[in-house]
Amino acid sequence: MARPSARLRHSLDDAIGHGRLNRLWEDLTGDGQEAWRYEVAELVLAATVIYDYEVLVFPAHMQTEAYSRALIRYGAPWMSTQEVEEEVQARKTRGEHVANGSGPKIWLVIDETIMARRYGGAATMREQLSYVVDLAEGERVTLQMVRASEPCHPGNSGPFNIITSPKAPDALFAENAREGQLSTNPEHLRRYRMLFAALQGVAAGPAETLTAMRNEIKRLDDE
Repeated sequence: MARPSARLRHSLDDAIGHGRLNRLWEDLTGDGQEAWRYEVAELVLAATVIYDYEVLVFPAHMQTEAYSRALIRYGAPWMSTQEVEEEVQARKTRGEHVANGSGPKIWLVIDETIMARRYGGAATMREQLSYVVDLAEGERVTLQMVRASEPCHPGNSGPFNIITSPKAPDALFAENAREGQLSTNPEHLRRYRMLFAALQGVAAGPAETLTAMRNEIKRLDDE
């Protein structure tokens, strides 16, 4: 029997499942990875505040199409061209929500090395950095970076975000290359809020971070 495509499953889920159909499918046929990604995407769309720490790449809801496409192709070479494009468009939809005036307030701390990577080439990275700068120059994104030379880097346990929504409990999402963990446990949230505060404490301020990002854009112009 042929397996339904990801597009068909998402369409049916949007119409009748409200998130449950996709999660059930993954529970029955896979390792659940698609299920937690889908659930986190729903939380982001409903969020009022997101505290985000990223180590390797910019968050999915702050990616250009070209940057998303490059990341997915490099990170999931088993995906078909159609599956890659479906995921790119899903990220684009979340990004449009984040970028508009009613999107969530985002506090984002990144590792400085994110800016030095050239996913998709210099032109793609320049577009991505310029997009993030535009977002950070607005009112809804506060951006800081932890210098690569920081000797007391508290973010060595990997990326995570804390998502606050008026219609659901606060949620913590922490991930590694293989899986993600979604938790509403108050103790887990308390610990990661403390960790996020520590990251902000050692990170460069928003103005310094934007200056560093603009300087990286200038370097890309010369590549």
